[in-house]
Amino acid sequence: MESLEVPILRALKDHARAGQSLAVLEHGKAETVELSYSDLRSNVQAISASIRALLSKKSDALPRHVAFFVHPSAAYVVTELSIWTADGVCVPLSVHSPVPELEYFVKDSESCLCLSDASGAPKMKEVAGKLSRPFAEIAKATESSKAYRLLVDGGPVSPADQPGCFSCFCGLFSSRSDVLSQNALILYTSGTTGQPKGVVHTFNSLTAQMRSLSEAWKWSSKDRTLHVLPLHHIHGVQNILNTALFNGAAVELTAFDAAFCLKRLASGDITCFHAVPTVYVKFTQYLDSLPADARQAICRGLRNDSMRYMVSGSAALPVPTMKSWAEISGHVLLERYGMTEIGMALSNRVAGTRYPGCVGWPLPGVEVKQDQEGGILVKGAAVFKEYYKRQEATAKEFTEDGFFRTGDNAAKGGSGEELQALQDDAREVEASTGRPRADTTTAPDPALAAIYRILGRTSVDIIKSGGYKISGLEIESVLLQHDKIRECAVVGKPDETWGEKVTAVCVLQSGAVLTIKELREWGKERMASYKVPQELDIVTELPRNQMGKLEKKKILQRYGAK
Repeated sequence: MESLEVPILRALKDHARAGQSLAVLEHGKAETVELSYSDLRSNVQAISASIRALLSKKSDALPRHVAFFVHPSAAYVVTELSIWTADGVCVPLSVHSPVPELEYFVKDSESCLCLSDASGAPKMKEVAGKLSRPFAEIAKATESSKAYRLLVDGGPVSPADQPGCFSCFCGLFSSRSDVLSQNALILYTSGTTGQPKGVVHTFNSLTAQMRSLSEAWKWSSKDRTLHVLPLHHIHGVQNILNTALFNGAAVELTAFDAAFCLKRLASGDITCFHAVPTVYVKFTQYLDSLPADARQAICRGLRNDSMRYMVSGSAALPVPTMKSWAEISGHVLLERYGMTEIGMALSNRVAGTRYPGCVGWPLPGVEVKQDQEGGILVKGAAVFKEYYKRQEATAKEFTEDGFFRTGDNAAKGGSGEELQALQDDAREVEASTGRPRADTTTAPDPALAAIYRILGRTSVDIIKSGGYKISGLEIESVLLQHDKIRECAVVGKPDETWGEKVTAVCVLQSGAVLTIKELREWGKERMASYKVPQELDIVTELPRNQMGKLEKKKILQRYGAK
């Protein structure tokens, strides 16, 4: 009989039975936590029973959505898999969000249960209290234990009356297609409408993403990745964590620290690394601060035989950064293109020449085309189901033939001269590594006729800073609550380190004085830290057209944005 198990949970069980040694290694400030696949499975069985018990008491008016505020850690991994095993839908929240944002996410997603780790408990407990939701904290059973438990009011949750079912959804549905079509994950993304929208992925779309990346990037149980990215974004959740677990690979979780991360990357233990351009800039800045012999030792270490590839994504990678990192590490960064709604759609090749400034070709199972204006359209099993409770907004983003409008413009292929320039750039960057590929030709690769290059955002209201995709309109709506601000526009000012800096251009109330320090202190109480403006520009008026519409392009032109 066809298995009704969710694929990632089935994979977890198989890896545990096969004796895969390391699943998660958490490099914490106070301790290191190491879980094998067997340890992980045991924890998931126990925690899912507790979650199931809490869900059994939920209001019938609310769906089985579970919002969790857990820092990147072994506890996060246990929480995510346990929610799915308990027939729930995961709603991971940003650990940078203040209480008002968390309250919005929980309310908008209709989450019936709030979970957090110890550090997030004060915020999440407050949110749960305001919205009359049950709250539980995930914690280790003892300081030295590898076992986790859920606590309510300081005491453990009594397991559900029914026995825990690791298969997830067994008995609830009659076919595998029923299981895969169930909602699995809601990620919040900022859009041009200002308020974040909940992007709903099913087990089908998540599985399609993991299988596509497994094939394209050649994941296997022999892989070990260093994870430094947020776990409320598609890149951190799907591209790295879940795809690694799906394949029985090992995941090392750590807060970003340039010195520590470079040490791990140079160790020979790590086989693949995913980051954003800002991380590589910070690596370079740190290396430039070292004595020559220490710098050279790290550069030699980065050229170890274990490292298969390094990814740069979530923001445009400046070619100078790519070339600089090639000289430092001996690796040509792999650029790809994706977003919350579609997972990953385009990628350069793992085994092949990588082209600077390009995001490659469609990934397995993904169909890509362009509209008349050059906008990227994507179709396939990996595409999301809907914006939660926003039927009209969802319908507006799809074409009549079922393609999702990404909102990004691209160029495909190019003239003979343009393709030759791409080939020349690739050879130049490869030469910088000191170990160029033998199969990279002088003449343009015929496949370049179908390669994609991202030209820019369709909307000026989306800011890409440090790997985050941020809505300027959302920030504006908060800033206009400040008693000294009369009008404002929030834009992304081009920046070598951050990609774009969140910049507030403000018209103040008569006689008012406002500094960036004052604004940032005020903003951190109301927004996630990465959304708070990094620069403040005071002006007497904002450019508007005859209809009174704000002309942000004119502001961006002032900063030299293209």
